[in-house]
Amino acid sequence: MRIVESGALEGQRVELLDGIITEMSPQSPEHAAIIQRLSAYLAGAAAQGLLRVQLPLAVSDDSVPEPDLAVVDTQASRTRHPSTAALVIEVAVTSHELDRSVKAGLYATAEVATLWIVDVPAGAIEVRTEPRTGSYRRVSVYQAGDVVPAPLADVAALPVADLLGG
Repeated sequence: MRIVESGALEGQRVELLDGIITEMSPQSPEHAAIIQRLSAYLAGAAAQGLLRVQLPLAVSDDSVPEPDLAVVDTQASRTRHPSTAALVIEVAVTSHELDRSVKAGLYATAEVATLWIVDVPAGAIEVRTEPRTGSYRRVSVYQAGDVVPAPLADVAALPVADLLGG
């Protein structure tokens, strides 16, 4: 954490995962468009100041991933990053392996209630729930024609086609 505080990584697209500084892939236009759609979808959480877009989540002393979106339970602090979330969304264009293994394990350990992995090439949304001891007990996959159940109160169910259809 001291290297981050020193500013040595300023402007670099990296995140700390299991004590390793990991380079983040550049965002494709498709990735950015999906984040924009998801931000609009979660506008209610944004209005309450609980939506974080590509901001750090301090899930452990040696892991500070930067999920594409996170809905946290409390207002942001000026002195520390949130350590868990009600919902985390990772948009995967090329990062599937990392999102499904390392990041999913970190989020489950931090008791993130719901993890969505938006698998752009497959046109699917993978929903992981019931975090237990470093993994999620339930994994459901939704594809074109399916509707993802509402992840939070005050947020509607989401047709996969609305997010990934265009």
